[in-house]
Amino acid sequence: MQVDGVDLNTLWKDDEFGEALKANGNAGASVRVFETRPALSLPKQPDPDNGVIITEQGEQVSVKRRGNTSRWDPKVNISVYLDDDEESGIPRQLNLLNSLRDPSYHRVRLAFDLMGLARCPVRPNIYAELTLNGKYYGTYVAMPPMDEYHFKTWLPGVKHRAIFKGNYGDDFPGGASLELRGKLATDYFVPNSRPESRTYEPRLDTPDSDYAALASFLTAFHANKPATAAFVDTARKILDVEGFLRTMAVVNLLGSWDTYYLNSQNYFLHLAVDDSGTQPPFATFFINDLDSLLGVSWPGQKRNWHDKDLLYRGREIGKIPLITKLLANDIFRNYYVDFMEWFVARHFNLERVRLLQAPHWAILEQSVPGGGHTLRRSANQATVDERSGLSRRRSQSGPHFRARAAEGDSRRWN
Repeated sequence: MQVDGVDLNTLWKDDEFGEALKANGNAGASVRVFETRPALSLPKQPDPDNGVIITEQGEQVSVKRRGNTSRWDPKVNISVYLDDDEESGIPRQLNLLNSLRDPSYHRVRLAFDLMGLARCPVRPNIYAELTLNGKYYGTYVAMPPMDEYHFKTWLPGVKHRAIFKGNYGDDFPGGASLELRGKLATDYFVPNSRPESRTYEPRLDTPDSDYAALASFLTAFHANKPATAAFVDTARKILDVEGFLRTMAVVNLLGSWDTYYLNSQNYFLHLAVDDSGTQPPFATFFINDLDSLLGVSWPGQKRNWHDKDLLYRGREIGKIPLITKLLANDIFRNYYVDFMEWFVARHFNLERVRLLQAPHWAILEQSVPGGGHTLRRSANQATVDERSGLSRRRSQSGPHFRARAAEGDSRRWN
């Protein structure tokens, strides 16, 4: 990806709220996205067989730093904004992850591969090399955003969507826990506050009035005790329970603590709203950032995040009642445990991970200076092997569905 003609002085500035400013392009700004063979040589040129995939020019080309603390990384964590035309098929932006906290460059892509094998909602992702105003920044993991196209693709036919991003926001302590705070819309946001600072941040033009849908969903979910038949019945009606349990099983195996695990954030909650007002909305859970996993932690923490309790018990667990209440129910816990056992046997093991990683290493070893991935590759695989062995030892509790539960739906839980 080559971006030229953007204001780099603006790129490194924040607004009065501490948010990164968008650096707009000038009239001569341009962006080219093209395919090229991996090689440790500059300048990068389009592959003659495939040529340029995307090209845009003018002031609509712009960039913005991404992340919280990572937005100050010298290898800039960045979003590149492209076409505003929904009909063109071009994504409105591409998010580029610098992988500074993952020198293997592979944990994020492996996590998305595994989530896809678990039939969880994931975004497409590729490796990309960035040149910005003539300066080469190296290799990134690139992916489109969680935008309207993404949700329409996964959940077509929904007439009224309310979408909230779970943040470690300014208004409520402890992250977006999905605990019951009350039955009113205003129990989940502070009126007249900046949407970007909220714990439950409204996305894609979700109006403040749709916080009523969030309140309705959480009121219904928390209305019954986990051991009751009413809890099971209600959860099936208002939540994609299977998809959520599969997502959380993979999150646990990966040790992805900076999600709905320790910090109760980095997810999207999609609500299909019933405008008649007679039924609570139906919720679908989308995991978002997956860059802190498989041993990646804050410097100095030395915490083995992937070596935790498989049922989200014990210490260093955030407020995550959506999963802990489901796992307190025998039916849902058995599905979760059985799926995890099936997933470890089928996908989350050393042999399978080697196969998943092989084509990616072939690219990285030719496109990242130094090419020193051998030790990182071994560490990744040792972590997976250790975790899969732990899963097999601990998953011998509760009845099993002979792994076919991973293929089924809620009708088979009776």
